[in-house]
Amino acid sequence: MKRIAAIALIVLALCLLGYGAVRNVSAGTASEKIVYSSEVLSEDCFLCGNGMSEDSIPFYWGQENIALISLNTFEMKPIEINRYDIDGQMIEEAIGAVSLGGGASKDGGFSATVLLDYDRGYATGSMEFHDDKTLDIDKAVTFLCAECLNEILPQDIEQCFGVGVISLATKEIHIFEQCVTGFGLGDFYIDCDLKEPSRGSCQMSLFIVYCPIRYEERS
Repeated sequence: MKRIAAIALIVLALCLLGYGAVRNVSAGTASEKIVYSSEVLSEDCFLCGNGMSEDSIPFYWGQENIALISLNTFEMKPIEINRYDIDGQMIEEAIGAVSLGGGASKDGGFSATVLLDYDRGYATGSMEFHDDKTLDIDKAVTFLCAECLNEILPQDIEQCFGVGVISLATKEIHIFEQCVTGFGLGDFYIDCDLKEPSRGSCQMSLFIVYCPIRYEERS
């Protein structure tokens, strides 16, 4: 009986050792870095270059706001929590009102509806993914150079949607991911809650807060 128990322990130890070896091999494979390539030159990139035609350059570039952006089409829907006048100057006074923002993309990739509270500096609403439910790398590489692609795209793109958030002030982009429920982007924080799919649609609730640094660092 003792001999049988000893043999069982040896077999169990060998099984555990084999499982650990497999896990190590998998971990080593997963740690390999993916490098994305693009034929778009940096001067023709839509982010760091002059790839956009003059008539398609957003008037809100440089504003202290964010926008929803499709990486598949590069269409944007600004979330204008901070108001600006026609001269491009931020309006820093109370308005005493709220308004609706967002809208649907022209190609039907995604749609969003948000309620903007200017005086309190936040927006709340929801977004629905359509054709932009998945990120199409072949489309994204037609807009961005290799350097921007590798800065924006995560290693596991299977978890990514085709829509992200772009800072209009810095042009930094953060893509929505299935496993990420919130992130910061410049002076904004974006809380995103993915809902259970219903009738083939995919929805995400959004809560966006403008939260610049309140106090200067002491020298």
